[in-house]
Amino acid sequence: MTDRSELTKSDIKKIKNLIEIEDIKKMRLHYSYFMDTRDLDKLMEVFVEDALCEYGPYGEWRGKETILNNYKETFKETMDNPFASMHVNTNHLVEITGPTSAKGRCYLVDIVTDVKPDENPFLWFALYDEEYEKIDNSWKIKRTSLEFFWPERHVQDNIIPGEFI
Repeated sequence: MTDRSELTKSDIKKIKNLIEIEDIKKMRLHYSYFMDTRDLDKLMEVFVEDALCEYGPYGEWRGKETILNNYKETFKETMDNPFASMHVNTNHLVEITGPTSAKGRCYLVDIVTDVKPDENPFLWFALYDEEYEKIDNSWKIKRTSLEFFWPERHVQDNIIPGEFI
């Protein structure tokens, strides 16, 4: 900001980018919330029509219909049990790459809540690597890839620390 407390064009651009980043983070939080509440119809709203989900041991899913069907299969035992698992996302980095494109990464701590207190609730520690697209003024997930680190390691070769943002 200038000494006169007026916003420069550069300041306004940064503020606009921060608003876009916050919109992406909010959409990303909806992804986890709808997954955890098992509201799969609402979950589909965060994806573009031809979205790609690369989920390591769960496979590669392309298109909303395939994504929906695979989530139904994955959660078939817990569809009537909201928050049987909780997808905790943290350390979200987002970079706006164009007027309707962005990329991001965030950590996943995946826990299950239907275990006894003396059992380990951790299911996965992982990293989401994603591409986002803005359609009709709403940010959506275009591609999401999960890189799993624990308890099993399923990591693509192109995930190199320090080369993002």
